[in-house]
Amino acid sequence: MKITIAGASGFIGHHLIQKLNGIHDVRGLGRSRSSSNRPNEASFEWRSCDLFSYQSIKNSLEDTDVAVYLVHSMLPSSKLFQGSFQDTDLVLADNFAKACVKNNVKQIVYLGGLVPDGETSTHLKSRLEVEEVFQTCKIPTTILRAGMIVGNGGSSFEILKNLVLNLPAMILPSWTKSRTQLVYIDDLTDIFKKVVGNPKFYNKCLNIVNGEKVTYEQLIRETATHIGKKCLMIPVPINYLSLSKWWVSTFGEAPFELVAPLVDSLKCHLPVVEVNEDIKDCINYPTYKSMLEKISTNKFEKSKRYKKRRFEHKNVRSIQRLDNPSHLDMQRVAQEYMNWLPRYIHSIVYVEQDDEIVKFKLIGLKKSLLALKKISNTSNLNRVKFHIVGGLLSGSKNTGWLEFRAVAEGRYTIVSVNEFRPYLPWYLYRYTQAVVHLWVMRSFNNYLNHLKIS
Repeated sequence: MKITIAGASGFIGHHLIQKLNGIHDVRGLGRSRSSSNRPNEASFEWRSCDLFSYQSIKNSLEDTDVAVYLVHSMLPSSKLFQGSFQDTDLVLADNFAKACVKNNVKQIVYLGGLVPDGETSTHLKSRLEVEEVFQTCKIPTTILRAGMIVGNGGSSFEILKNLVLNLPAMILPSWTKSRTQLVYIDDLTDIFKKVVGNPKFYNKCLNIVNGEKVTYEQLIRETATHIGKKCLMIPVPINYLSLSKWWVSTFGEAPFELVAPLVDSLKCHLPVVEVNEDIKDCINYPTYKSMLEKISTNKFEKSKRYKKRRFEHKNVRSIQRLDNPSHLDMQRVAQEYMNWLPRYIHSIVYVEQDDEIVKFKLIGLKKSLLALKKISNTSNLNRVKFHIVGGLLSGSKNTGWLEFRAVAEGRYTIVSVNEFRPYLPWYLYRYTQAVVHLWVMRSFNNYLNHLKIS
């Protein structure tokens, strides 16, 4: 089979490539043009792919039998990002799902997260929303819901390891008493190997766990014992989530953007579930202790700090979810925006429209602030798209677009600006035009909430 893996350059992707390559023809997708995960075998192909671009994903998925989706977007994707990771996840998953439909992909395999008992977090809710996107695209989908994935190089395990290595003493807030579930990376890739292309697992959701009952406090203590580290641990009966995010980021040596949603999830109790009979033969590490024994103590050294992502251009991405209680289609939403904006910023901005070009103009100024060209919807995306083709506020005539998009059969409405390059100096743009844009989009969302359709 031809298996395409989105998110192939990450920790799980690296191990999954090694597991599947040679058995199947594997194609890895990632942002960079090259990958250190590339095996020296003819059956592996690497492609640079922009998941924000439907066309890029569509091209990258050609001839694919099974598409594996390992992407989670908690780190920024542009020099300036406005929005939330959960809205970004919706856009990326929607692009991927519809590109799979266009390429007649036979199966999608998605790695999500376990659903907590009771209270959940934004991070875990986002995983469920992505599941929803794939389940509504009509392609047989296999959902793998995993807890913490243990293995040298995995983000959650690296944070845990660094905390134990860096701290001579540790406060244990209430969230360290929360239940969690684990799976070792080798067991996880064995499960992937079993489910890809297997009709038995089409349209199924599997909890990927080792079956052990464990808390975060136990993980911390077992890790310290394994490496022979004496660490004073002081339980406290409160959560201190804000403080926890800071010290987990600092001493766990990970970006705050990554740590914050993970810490919010730690207060949730993950369900204690038995290992599914269909995948029981893949679970070779039933305890955290057996997982630690697999990882040599020689590897328990401080990992390199995450490198701050560098962006070639000073580009802007802004993604907002819109309330759409009237269930307007995207043509109507886009037209409402064009009609609403000059009324909202009256006596300042007006809009000129013809069949293709939309121009935003400042009253008393002949030149456009921004010029947009409406693009005909030739794909199967439910969206209205405008390319940014000029104007005084744009630093480019051939990059950037504005789009209004419906996701998961219209359950979610997203407005986004992508790859925009401002003309204003960067320090000025950030505190003027960027702030105004966000204010305008929030005001438009309020307008849609109160819009009455006659």
